[in-house]
Amino acid sequence: MTEPLTAEETVATIAMLTPDRLEAYVEIGIVMPLQAGDGPRFSAVDRARLELVCELAETHELADEALALVMSLVDQLHAARADLQALGRAVDVQPDEVRESVLSAWRSARGGLAD
Repeated sequence: MTEPLTAEETVATIAMLTPDRLEAYVEIGIVMPLQAGDGPRFSAVDRARLELVCELAETHELADEALALVMSLVDQLHAARADLQALGRAVDVQPDEVRESVLSAWRSARGGLAD
């Protein structure tokens, strides 16, 4: 696992990121760096989010409020995916008749579509 980077190191690793943009993204909650004795530290996840936000801001000219909304939606999608995977694992450990019943109910709920 990579070590968290300082603000200066983070700006240096992301081409489209400036110190002012980084500060703004922290202020609006797009990233929430770890607070260390020598200042904020940005994890690999923070840096990936910053790269995505910079790309969206650059290519689609989104304002900070829109970027925050997009990232909120991305977070919700990731949470829903994690929930669905956990549900799948829970169903996988059930007896065959329970799994078949759940699969049948799922297909019915989707209008008969298997995928």
